[in-house]
Amino acid sequence: MTRTILALALSLNLGAAAQAQGPASLPGMDSSAAAPAQTPSAQAQPAQAPSTQPPAAEPSASSAAVTTSQGLPTEVTITGTGGSSAKVGGQKPPLSITVDPFATIRGDLKPDPSLLLAVSPLTVSWQKTHPDFLDNQRVVEPWRTSFGRGPGIVFGVRKELDRAVGRHLSDQEAAHYGWTLTVADEAGRVFYRSGGPDSPPAQIVWSGENEDGEWIRAGHSYSAVYSFTAPDGSPYTIAGDPLLFHGIVHQEATGLYISLDSEALFGLDKSAQKLETPGLNLLRSAADLLKRDYSGIPLSVRVYAATGDLGQVQAAAVAAYLQRELMAPPETIGQEASAASFADQRVEIVVLNR
Repeated sequence: MTRTILALALSLNLGAAAQAQGPASLPGMDSSAAAPAQTPSAQAQPAQAPSTQPPAAEPSASSAAVTTSQGLPTEVTITGTGGSSAKVGGQKPPLSITVDPFATIRGDLKPDPSLLLAVSPLTVSWQKTHPDFLDNQRVVEPWRTSFGRGPGIVFGVRKELDRAVGRHLSDQEAAHYGWTLTVADEAGRVFYRSGGPDSPPAQIVWSGENEDGEWIRAGHSYSAVYSFTAPDGSPYTIAGDPLLFHGIVHQEATGLYISLDSEALFGLDKSAQKLETPGLNLLRSAADLLKRDYSGIPLSVRVYAATGDLGQVQAAAVAAYLQRELMAPPETIGQEASAASFADQRVEIVVLNR
């Protein structure tokens, strides 16, 4: 629309200029037909009426127009011939191109909607608030503390001295007290003893082995007795907390021994052929210990029971449980059974070559 109006206005201006200059004609027209031919004879020219239009300014650019059948121009081409003032359109605008520096990777940055909208088949109902595999028995449960990771059994000698004398002693006073720690078994036999003429230590860490190379046994009770002698010779004796462990771990020359209480595994009479509920918890703690520190190492299950046949059945039950918990091949867990007295009946899991 704008181009057509511009062409029409220019055509009118050119027409006015042609009338003022006489011979000039519009492009595309025969110049011989634009005005009557001039003859050498002098003739009086009639006076023309003065034009009411202002004189058209001489264009500083040559133009060409293509007209239609009605005489209206459809296209006009303007070529500038002057200086910078004759340029059409003024100053050229600067080139502005918007570029996305992340265009090549923007598609990869978008999240996968299928992952955000996915619904686990294990949590599609209100009855299952978590997947079943979180309750898998093969997962290590760190809250089980049947087997501590400490260096041994700790006795607080200094604390027991204050309890024996009935008041808190300063370090200078306590340094003059002699002390003796005695650990006795169920028969009253002295199993372990330690002491000194003075300076009771704050703590004593005992491995559980006595001077004869004997280890305390799981399921047996032991008593700790503290004896102190004041500087004036006055004696003080006090009993410590009883010692009873359902599971004990100790190192021997043939391997690492995990000793378990048969009473906890197979009932009060130690004669059950299947694992009891308390025994499952104890055996689970032993399996977690093996998972953490001794995974993939061959094992041997040794059961001391009332008879050899009962021991074989109990050993098979323990070995089957460990195979399932440790996901171990059957050939990596050996089984042994022996007859023993009621006091010596126990279950031992031996980590070989340790």
